[in-house]
Amino acid sequence: AWNFSVDTVTANITLYAKWTYNGGGGGGGSSSSTGTPATPTYKAEVSGISTAETSLPVSVNTNAGNAATDLGTLAKDIFAGTGTAVLTVPAIPDVSSYTVGIPAASLSGSQGEGTLTFSTGAGSITIPSGMLAGIPGTEEKTAGITIAQGDKSGLPEEVKTAVGDRPIVQLTLTLDGKQTDWNNPDAPVTVSIPYTPTAAELADPEHIVVWYIDGSGNVVSVPNGRYDPATGTVTFTTNHFSYYAVAYVRKTFGDLGGAEWARKPVEVMASKGIISGTGKDTFSPAANITRADYLVMLIRTLGLTAEFNGNFDDVDLGAYYHEAVGIAKKLGIAAGSGNNRFNPKESISRQDMMVLTARALEKFRGLKAVDANGLLDKYSDKGDIAGYAANSLATLVKEGLITGSGDRLNPRANATRAEAAVFLYRIYNKY
Repeated sequence: AWNFSVDTVTANITLYAKWTYNGGGGGGGSSSSTGTPATPTYKAEVSGISTAETSLPVSVNTNAGNAATDLGTLAKDIFAGTGTAVLTVPAIPDVSSYTVGIPAASLSGSQGEGTLTFSTGAGSITIPSGMLAGIPGTEEKTAGITIAQGDKSGLPEEVKTAVGDRPIVQLTLTLDGKQTDWNNPDAPVTVSIPYTPTAAELADPEHIVVWYIDGSGNVVSVPNGRYDPATGTVTFTTNHFSYYAVAYVRKTFGDLGGAEWARKPVEVMASKGIISGTGKDTFSPAANITRADYLVMLIRTLGLTAEFNGNFDDVDLGAYYHEAVGIAKKLGIAAGSGNNRFNPKESISRQDMMVLTARALEKFRGLKAVDANGLLDKYSDKGDIAGYAANSLATLVKEGLITGSGDRLNPRANATRAEAAVFLYRIYNKY
């Protein structure tokens, strides 16, 4: 049975560590006194911090299939700084689960901004200094962070078939050895899973995706999961620990024939769970997109998360867009239309779509805002651009994210579902 929970986070540090192997005494790895094979020993060698390269002992339990090491006092050097440390652990025979012990106080976020990448034969996970921030009663405890090869035997048959031979990993957090449920949207972790695509997958690698599998075996797509050919890994960020699988998804719709220019972006973004259709086999590419639907797609595209307590007055608690709009309001992306209203069901104009997007990219993806200053002069309808939107449109034009149609930007026209998908696909691949 599948039984797991644990929510977690990470930041930005890169720690390099190598697991080294010592076969034991001489005589070809045998004990000189008995002639029996010596027990192999392993060490983790840590680099990427100001101190000299350091070796840490590794405890291996082949019966449990686990290897573990403990940062001890090194944790302070790693997380109290601002740099990146990487702990690299190659595969160890008969081991499928790797654990790093870290004093929980080092993950409170109060001492620095350092980050540790724990890299193993099962995959790697990047851990930020603020991972346990705000969680009381952890200061004197030891956190154990484990990445392991997941067991597929308990999966529903349809999920097992869809995953096939592709890898699945299990991420867990313990405090003093006790598995702990935990969530911190403000400090997501980054996970990388080694993966060699098939020839067919390499021909269209954008459809390689990541699935989160919940405790009931249900599949939820992780929108930011993608294959990186430079590292040979599938990488994603998440704010909770559980089971994650690599999959290959080809989602399409039967009504894209009249929007071939948008087919690939729509299919890729739908396969990743970023956009949804309007029916089982329909996308309605020419239909106007609502303000709420666009904001849901934008938040998913950028993988933004945040804790929020309030929302706009016209956003119902049970609405499917409640979380996305609440996140956007908390992060300062959506300001609404006055009187604490967002008008979620209204069609969104092209210029409002661009304003929301530019604001999000400036705040969370490093996009540099510019003043219009003549950048929009080449468009014959620049006079239709609202004053509040001019700089956002100019910024996106300069960045090459929008080009318009001929010499027009059509700022006051309603954005269609196909236009929104193509626009966000361009952003997804650039940021």
